[in-house]
Amino acid sequence: MTGLPLPSAVSRYEILEEMSRGATSVAYRARDPRLDRVVVVKVVLLPADLSDKEGAAFEARFLEETRRASRLTHPGLVPIHDCGKDPETGALFVVQEHVKGTPLSELLAPGEPRPLEEALHLVGGVGRALQHLHAGGLTHGDVQPSNIVLQDSGLPRLADAGIPRVEVSRLTLAGVLPAFGVPLYTSPEQAVGEKPDAQSDLFALGAVAYRLLTGRDAFEADGPKKILARVLHDRPRSPVAVVPGLPAGVDLVLAKALAKSRKDRYADAMAFCDDLDDLLAGRPPANAPSGLKKEDTATFLVGASADTLVGETTGMGSVRLHRRPFVRAFVGLVALALVGGLELLRRELETSDATPGARPAADPLPRAEDPKPKSASGLPSIEQASAPTARLSVDFRHTLETGTLVVSVDGAKVLERGVSGVIKRSVLGIKLREGRLQQVVALSPGRHEITVRVLWGDDERTSKIAGNFSTGVTRRLSARVGRIGKDLSIEWE
Repeated sequence: MTGLPLPSAVSRYEILEEMSRGATSVAYRARDPRLDRVVVVKVVLLPADLSDKEGAAFEARFLEETRRASRLTHPGLVPIHDCGKDPETGALFVVQEHVKGTPLSELLAPGEPRPLEEALHLVGGVGRALQHLHAGGLTHGDVQPSNIVLQDSGLPRLADAGIPRVEVSRLTLAGVLPAFGVPLYTSPEQAVGEKPDAQSDLFALGAVAYRLLTGRDAFEADGPKKILARVLHDRPRSPVAVVPGLPAGVDLVLAKALAKSRKDRYADAMAFCDDLDDLLAGRPPANAPSGLKKEDTATFLVGASADTLVGETTGMGSVRLHRRPFVRAFVGLVALALVGGLELLRRELETSDATPGARPAADPLPRAEDPKPKSASGLPSIEQASAPTARLSVDFRHTLETGTLVVSVDGAKVLERGVSGVIKRSVLGIKLREGRLQQVVALSPGRHEITVRVLWGDDERTSKIAGNFSTGVTRRLSARVGRIGKDLSIEWE
């Protein structure tokens, strides 16, 4: 098929012909002599620059996940019969059933949408197969028309389900991305090198549905780089505007499936399928919003870039005792020793969570609560220094170019710091940033509500969490601003 020499066999399987080839794999029609049947053998092609450690890790994951996938049985999934490592070449391979039918990619003609009922039934069939796959704890990661086989009965079957793949970012860095064709069904998170999940599969299925219903690809453009830019930044044209006869609910369903942020997509494949059933029955889709969320695509990936973590400063940023030089001349030796001991204890508490060698935070904000009174001598009083305290350690990681982190406790601001990220890598011209800030805040013991607010440009995100704080204990709060959609998540570590 490609003019390349065929191997005579892969493991025990006799190779008959090459069926397809891409950047990550090559598929052969083969014969299993042990069972005397025709099968499909897919051999994995790994990037040449993969280190031994990376190769071993991928091999372990490939064999583990493929074996798990082989245990799944569903009429919409192409069964996996075998997997392993060829003893002569060392190549990883997987053996699947040879399904009689035609790949969907060969049935699609440019500008020719499929009939509405046929398209919705087909997408629903693949969606139910994905639901079964996801329920087994596996992800497809490459849902596209070439992996959907339409049987003579008209029922679709999804091939390559549960087979681990090399990430898009690795292919891009290796310079082989164009070899596997146009990434029209790649999710935004995969486009920037993040690991795919169930919501990534739903995005890809939404792109397949768009192609079936409109006869056009949702993110069609001239070349892979421009396509990925559209995947990241652009909302596809309304399907109803492309094909005026479509029900209005199609716009709502595909807008939800193709949302840039994973959290705005369908919760699972069955919710997607239920809405497809509603469209088939002429009902409004129950799970898609009646009002579409307007996304500012111009700022969608603002500052999404990085290689080393920046802003890794650790210190007491918002709550400190006021520092004053010990200038009082008339302090007894005993009192001076006591105060000095308390000062050393205070400093030890302040720096116990600091990264060694990290510079202290600049311009700390005052405490949220009223400052404790000083003694008549101007030195911290014993009551003030020995007041019981707890501590909140904030670990903030982000993908912004610049921004501001604001932390409030029970409505009172205790921390405000500027943050920045640096470019870590570039994926097809898309700059990826990362940054990190760590801060420790002293609190009174008890239950507190923590509000984390992140601001950048004309945008912001806010999230809240509550927790109990015990005397002398540090609770660690992890805050993250993601790359896609810039969602803010916070959780206790």
